[in-house]
Amino acid sequence: MAANTAPFGQQTASRVRRFFGAEPTPLVALSSVAASLGLSGVYVKDESKRLGQQAFKVYGATFGMATWIARRLNISLDDVQGLEDLRAKCSASDFKQVTFVTCTDGNHGRAVSWAAKQLGQCAVVYMPKGSAAARVAHVHANDGECTVTDLNYDDTVALASRKADENNWVLLQDTAFGDYTEIPTWIMQGYTAMVDEALEQMQGTDQVAPTHVVLQVGVGSMAAAVLGYLVERSTAEGVTRPKVMTLEPKNAACAFASAEKGDGKVVEVEGDLDTMIAGLACGVPSDLAWPILSQHVDAGYFWIEDGIAGNGMRAMATEGVESGECGGAGLGLIQRLMSKDCSNAAKIREQIGLSADSRVLIFNTEGITDPENYKLQLSLPDVLPADGDFGFAKPLSLSNEEGVN
Repeated sequence: MAANTAPFGQQTASRVRRFFGAEPTPLVALSSVAASLGLSGVYVKDESKRLGQQAFKVYGATFGMATWIARRLNISLDDVQGLEDLRAKCSASDFKQVTFVTCTDGNHGRAVSWAAKQLGQCAVVYMPKGSAAARVAHVHANDGECTVTDLNYDDTVALASRKADENNWVLLQDTAFGDYTEIPTWIMQGYTAMVDEALEQMQGTDQVAPTHVVLQVGVGSMAAAVLGYLVERSTAEGVTRPKVMTLEPKNAACAFASAEKGDGKVVEVEGDLDTMIAGLACGVPSDLAWPILSQHVDAGYFWIEDGIAGNGMRAMATEGVESGECGGAGLGLIQRLMSKDCSNAAKIREQIGLSADSRVLIFNTEGITDPENYKLQLSLPDVLPADGDFGFAKPLSLSNEEGVN
């Protein structure tokens, strides 16, 4: 599938923001962290504050569900004044209650159940084995039905898809496969609002733009949506876009493995996908996401050991930002790359232009969604840099050169 960034530009982000009509989530300048790392700036877009649901996922799931319902009502979402108006339009019509089903590592399922509750619909959520009890409770709190399976993430996605077919439910998943692309596209469009807000906030406060952006990858939908937005915006404005790097946990590094293979095709990571960074424990990139990532990621694909994410969580906490495992991973990676006594990190910094003049934008994609692990991580000491605690694959455009691992 060819890369298509057109659905994720500024116009889309404006539509999403207009539909929700909510205040932007905070952008936090981590001045002391930036100074300690020798960077010009480190900025964190704090998605733990998104609509009270502690993660960016709520905009994606809700925008996807709302777009599907609007289509069934034969109206344009542009003519709807938010969630209450859409629910009222459902009530005023012969629209029958629908069950939306999904697979989640936690945040997406919580978002689907929240959206269903707001819009008077039903939600059925499946989670992979090992999911934290707190994340199950978040679904139940939004009146969703939740089942923890004995399967890994990718097999649980397949289960949710089968259940949708068997029960005439609507699959609301942000990973695309086969001909299942329309709903994932709508969900990804919801994710563009946060990067649109972040660039607006950087310009409004410090009058700067990021030079580098760190994007977490599970199935890659968030990363591809944000990167698609950056590609579209830089092209429209005729400016140089920030360099983009992706990160994943070591045991679920499907984008890294795909990039390292270097032929443009996806590589599926199999097994339990065991990692503390639960929201990124996915073994195969989305069919919509990978073409965008493979064509436009220009600062490399990284995997990290779990302890690096813990470092990031603790650093965020010192700046007053509540960050879960996925949220802390981005800052943890930047801390690791800026390690002063690591020749491997120094070589990579030179390759991707990470220097004293750099301004790095990071997305705190989730807050404290697993309180037990958050408490544990904050009680631990930082993990010191060590050989083999992260991996790096060059952008595919440079795949003819020898990579650094």
